[in-house]
Amino acid sequence: MMALVWVIDIIVIIIKILGGRTQVNPVLRVGMWIAVLCVIALCTAVAAGLVVLLEHWLSSL
Repeated sequence: MMALVWVIDIIVIIIKILGGRTQVNPVLRVGMWIAVLCVIALCTAVAAGLVVLLEHWLSSL
């Protein structure tokens, strides 16, 4: 349960940094935005791949 609290705290800190409420090096903020966009792109690619695999599996039935 305590690990969940730590994860939530980390997420809140990251959101504050990305939103500009916490003063950090601008390079760090840009790097974090790039990382967030890469994670979103990765999730989109995985979802698309799973849809394609599902379509292949359903067409073979």
